[in-house]
Amino acid sequence: MTFELEREMAVPVSNWLRFQGLSVKREFSMPWGICDFVGVSLNASRVRKRLRFGQKNSVGPMGRVALMRQIPDRETGHRITLSRLERLNPCPADVLAADLEKLITAGFVVRWGKRSFQKINGWVPLHNRILAVELKLARISDALVQASSNRAFATESFVAVPAETACRIVSGRCLSDFLKAGVGVLGVTRTKCEVVLKPSHTGIETDATLQMHCVERFWRTRDSST
Repeated sequence: MTFELEREMAVPVSNWLRFQGLSVKREFSMPWGICDFVGVSLNASRVRKRLRFGQKNSVGPMGRVALMRQIPDRETGHRITLSRLERLNPCPADVLAADLEKLITAGFVVRWGKRSFQKINGWVPLHNRILAVELKLARISDALVQASSNRAFATESFVAVPAETACRIVSGRCLSDFLKAGVGVLGVTRTKCEVVLKPSHTGIETDATLQMHCVERFWRTRDSST
């Protein structure tokens, strides 16, 4: 049965993501646009390690995530000075100081003296999988561009299309474009969603800050039993 609207594919795609044990969010905002679906599975042992540190809150916005990633892990024995962080970050000094205090208060960072810092970590990356899915009825090339961008944070990126369109993609000329981009194809019917083309796991150049920021947004709404 043909779909008239892209949103009609949302239920089978959402069910497919949840069936794999993923937490799911719709209309996920990214710097280049809105991703229709993002699904994340958290690593249970790393979640428990983070909670043992008392780090129950989310790290916060992307700028704070980037700042935290610049601070050495306590396990390394290294520290970073405030002056070094000021050189690395173009933000105003008061914004940097405020973000540092929030990281300290939340238990992510410890201060040594007045001007040196370490982070209490050891649980990054917190995820096992991050799936991104773009829904599309037409303009498949546009969806492929978006799905290719999603590889900056997703471990697997898909374009979801009606089942008959999916068959045409994998048997037509644009198959090579999907293979080159490393993007998978989902074939969707009214009742189910199936992988017609698997995404590539090679050649992914993920942005670690963007990826961690994505996962932190799921941390805020995670199931406490995880």
